[in-house]
Amino acid sequence: MYKNFKPIRAPNGKILQAAPFQSWKNSGEVARVEPHRKWFGNTRVVGQEQLQKFQENLGKVINDPFQVVMKQTRLPISLLQEKAKQQRVHITDTETFDYTFGKKSLRKKPTLKANDLENLCKDVEEKGENYKEDDDRALKLVRGEIERFENPNPLFKAGQSNRVWGELYKVIDSSDVIIEVIDARDPMGTRCKQVEEFLRKEKPHKHLILVMNKVDLVPTWVTKRWVGILSKELPTIAFHASLQHSFGKGSLINVLRQFAKLHRDRPQISVGFIGYPNVGKSSIVNTLRKKKVCKTAPIAGETKVWQYITLMKRIYLIDSPGIVYPQGETETEIILKGIVRVENVKDPENHVDGVLNRVKKEHLEKTYKISGWADVEEFMTKIAFASGRLLKGGEPDIPTIAKMVLNDFQRGRLPYYARPPGCDDEEIKKHEGDVAPINEVEEDEKANVTDGESVVGSDNEEDESEGANKDKEVTIDDIQPKGEEASDEELTEIGSTCSGLTDMSGFSDLEMDFPDQEGTVDAGVDEDQKKPLNLLGKKTANSRKRPRGKRAGKKLKESENKKKVKPGLVRSIVDEAPTKKVEGVVDFGSKDKKMNMWFKKLAKRKKVKHQQ
Repeated sequence: MYKNFKPIRAPNGKILQAAPFQSWKNSGEVARVEPHRKWFGNTRVVGQEQLQKFQENLGKVINDPFQVVMKQTRLPISLLQEKAKQQRVHITDTETFDYTFGKKSLRKKPTLKANDLENLCKDVEEKGENYKEDDDRALKLVRGEIERFENPNPLFKAGQSNRVWGELYKVIDSSDVIIEVIDARDPMGTRCKQVEEFLRKEKPHKHLILVMNKVDLVPTWVTKRWVGILSKELPTIAFHASLQHSFGKGSLINVLRQFAKLHRDRPQISVGFIGYPNVGKSSIVNTLRKKKVCKTAPIAGETKVWQYITLMKRIYLIDSPGIVYPQGETETEIILKGIVRVENVKDPENHVDGVLNRVKKEHLEKTYKISGWADVEEFMTKIAFASGRLLKGGEPDIPTIAKMVLNDFQRGRLPYYARPPGCDDEEIKKHEGDVAPINEVEEDEKANVTDGESVVGSDNEEDESEGANKDKEVTIDDIQPKGEEASDEELTEIGSTCSGLTDMSGFSDLEMDFPDQEGTVDAGVDEDQKKPLNLLGKKTANSRKRPRGKRAGKKLKESENKKKVKPGLVRSIVDEAPTKKVEGVVDFGSKDKKMNMWFKKLAKRKKVKHQQ
C-alpha cells in the first residue's frame, strides 16, 4: 500500500525524517494508518456508461481508415472487446448430455411453424412472392472465390511461386507502413484482397494505404471517381511515376512524414511497396528519390528480390517483386493485366479479341490508322499490310502483330479504363470531352526535405524554385547559422485531401529535391569539380556544409571576423602565395602535374590474392 515513500537520511545513514509508515514511538503501542482516503480508494475507476461509450468510439476509430489509435498498449483492450460476439456458446456446460438425452430427460415439443400441409404450402407461396434477388447472399458470392481451376501452363503462374511470396512476407514483417500499388486502369482487378485481409487480421498494427499509379492513362473524372470510392475503405493517393513530371509525389511524401511523426519513439520507419507485377512499384520508388535507384522496365517480373532504399533519415523504402493470388482468372485477363510477358506467350493471336472488347473502335482506328474490320483476323491482317509486317509470299505475320497489339495495351498506348461502379452510359457521354489526365489538369502538392530529414553526407540537388539567383556570389559571412531541425511549433498544418491525416510538413514553398543515398560516390566527377569557388577563392554556399547548432555557427562567425581582410589583399595572397615543396615527398593531389610513372609501375606489380 505504501509506495515511493523513503525516509530522509544523513550522510552517515541516520534517519532525520521518518517515512509515513515509520514512527519514533516505543514498542508495544498500536500503529495507526493515516486517516486519508488516498490509502483506501481505487486509483483508476471507470463506470459502465463510460466504458460503453469508450468502446463505441474505439470501434469507430478502428474501422475508420483515416484515424489512428495512439498508444494502443495503454488501453484496456481486454475490457473493450465484446465477448458475446467472439466467444462460442458451450451448450454442454449449461445442459449436459445425460440431462438432455438420458432416462430422466425432459423432452420439449418441437416448435413447428406449420401444423399441417396446407399451412406449409401457404408459407412457401408467401416466401416465393416476397423473394428478392438483391437480398440473396448466395448470388452475391464470387465464383472465383468458391472454386478455382489451376492453369497447367507454368507461364501463367507468374507471381505465385513460394519464392515470391517469401519475399512478400519479408517485406510485410520489415515494414511499419505498407503501400499497395494498383493500376488506375483497373483498380479492383489489381488489388490483392487476400493480402489486405491478412494484414487486417494478423498485422493490425501496421498501416496500409493505397497508391493508384498510372493516372496519366485515364481521364481526370475517372481518377476522381475511383479515389472517392477507394477512400471509403483505405487512404488512397493518385500518383503518376515520372522522374521529371510526377504527380502525387508531394502528397505521398507528406503522408509518410505524418506516419514518421506518429512513431516518434522509433529511430526510423520502413515503408514497403507491394502489389501486382508491372503496376509501377519500382518506378514510384525512383520518383520519390528523384533518381534511378531501382531497376525498372515496361515488362513484368523485372524486380526479383526485395531492396532497401533510403528516402530520408527516418524513412526507408522497401521495393518488392510483384505477387499474384490465384483467383481463377482466364489467360486473356492475366495477359491484359500485365502479369506475364507477351514475348513468352505461344498463341498471342487468341488473346487479341480481349483487346477489341475493351478498347473503343475509334481509339484503335486512330492508333493503327485502319478502318472497317469485321473480326479479329481481318483486324490483324489490315495492321500487317499497313505496317509492312509480311512473310514470304505476302502473307501477314499474325503472331508478330498480335504481340504488338498486346504490348501496346499493356504499356498504355491504347486508351482503356475500367468503368467505376455506379457509372452509367449517360455519365460517360457527359464526360466524352474530358479526356485529359489529372496530372495535366491539377497541380501536385509540394513537399520539401529539410536539413534535419535529409541523409547526412549526400550531395544537394539543384533548387528548382523559380526566381532563384544561381549566379549570385555568396560568401561565408553572409550565411546565418540555423538550427538543425524545425521545432513542432513552427510546423504548419495543411489539410491533405488525399491522405485524410493532418499534414505536418509545411516547411517551405520550394519543390522537394531528395539527396543521394549516404555513402554513394559519383565516379565521373572529381571532388574539385563538386566544390565551386568564387573569385576570392572561397567556397560558395552551395558547396559548403551548413554549421550544426548555434554554438558552432557563433565560433565560425568569430573566426571569420578575425581573418577578415580586404578583397584585393585576399586575391593577391591567394594568387601569389608560393607553394611549399618538401623534398622526398610526392604530391599526388595536384591536378596540374602528371602522375609519376613509378607509381603506375608499382600498381602493375600488385597482385590479387588469388593470383599469388
